[in-house]
Amino acid sequence: MKMGRYLALALLCCGKPAVADEASDGKALLATNCGRCHAVDPSAKSPRQQAPNLAIVLQSYPAERLQSELSEGISPRHPDMPQVRFSAGEIASIYHYLHGKSPDSEYRRPQ
Repeated sequence: MKMGRYLALALLCCGKPAVADEASDGKALLATNCGRCHAVDPSAKSPRQQAPNLAIVLQSYPAERLQSELSEGISPRHPDMPQVRFSAGEIASIYHYLHGKSPDSEYRRPQ
C-alpha cells in the first residue's frame, strides 16, 4: 500500500508536470519505448500482430505489480524485445494514463 504513496511522492519530487499532463506523458512514454510493436491506446491494434495491446494488458496490473514490472523491466518475450526500465516518476505517469488517477488514489480511504 505504501508503494502508491511512494510513486506519488516520487512524482512530486521529480518536478513532473501537473496531473492534467501526466496521462499524455504516460502515453508518450509507452509509445516511445514500446509503440514500435505494441499498441498503447486501448482501441488500437498493435503494429506487430503478435504483440498485445499494452494499454489493455497493463490496466489489469495493480500499482505494486506495475511498479515492479516497469522498474525492473518486463522480461523480453522474444529476441527482438528490449528490456525497458522506467523511473518511479515515469511509472506514476504511465499509471495515471492507464487508470486516469494517481497511484496513491487507489489506496485512499473515504473520509
